[in-house]
Amino acid sequence: MIEFLLMFSVLVNCLFIWYIIRLISRFINFQEMLEDFVVRLEEYEEHISVIYSLETFYGDETLKNLLTHSKNIVEESHNFRNFVLQIEEEPSEEGLDEEGEEIEELDGEEA
Repeated sequence: MIEFLLMFSVLVNCLFIWYIIRLISRFINFQEMLEDFVVRLEEYEEHISVIYSLETFYGDETLKNLLTHSKNIVEESHNFRNFVLQIEEEPSEEGLDEEGEEIEELDGEEA
């Protein structure tokens, strides 16, 4: 009887190990795909920003809204990635002056 329980226990443990390895493999694939997706979104945002800054399109409201929307999507994808991967994001120093105060962007408009 004890031999049966031992064999059953070994079999169940082997199944658990196999299942855990598959889960880890799927998570790693998901993580890589998520990183690629975030990179592609950042490239898209950068491309829209370059187009918006061209003299022909500068000030176009449609492109400005598209640029704002793409920045929001990139930010949300970063938040999702950080949530899924349990990454705590440090405050970035981009957009801060020497004293650490936020710098306002005017996008070429008069205040």
